[in-house]
Amino acid sequence: MPKAIDMALRKTIAEERRKKGTPLSALASKYGVSYASVQSLCARYQEQGEEGLKTAYHHCGKKRPGPKDFTFRAVRCFKQWHPYWGAEKIRTEILLLRPGLKIPPARTLQQWFHYTGQAKVRNHVPRPDPCWAKSPHEVWQADAKEEMQTRDGVKNCWLNITDEHSGAIFDPPVFPPQEDL
Repeated sequence: MPKAIDMALRKTIAEERRKKGTPLSALASKYGVSYASVQSLCARYQEQGEEGLKTAYHHCGKKRPGPKDFTFRAVRCFKQWHPYWGAEKIRTEILLLRPGLKIPPARTLQQWFHYTGQAKVRNHVPRPDPCWAKSPHEVWQADAKEEMQTRDGVKNCWLNITDEHSGAIFDPPVFPPQEDL
């Protein structure tokens, strides 16, 4: 992200443009600022004077809904009444009750739940660290396929042996199923 232009440089650029009529591209290259920034600064200076040169950091960041926002209050109430409902369910239920109400997307509702502390933290079961084979023939996986029927109706069985490291499949012998003795 580019660095903010300090106020002294902003004034210098705007004054030079106003007094001397220096082209925007020349100002941009002279002061090492992008053309768009110079254009924006000069336009704001022309419209608002020195007030237009001030930074507008209040426009930055996420816009949080206020406590008086009806939609925000309705969503929070539904989550309070139905803590196990998800954002999409709450959004759908509110739209069924008030079809004309403008409800933000489900992801925004999830962010609101997190922002207000209504989001439940889910416990995730830790996954074991897989210990895969480090060389061929270290670990083999055997899988028996029993009574698999072919297209012509014959039932067959085979033993599938796979090398875990390389994924190679060893030539499985196919044999008919044994009758119980």
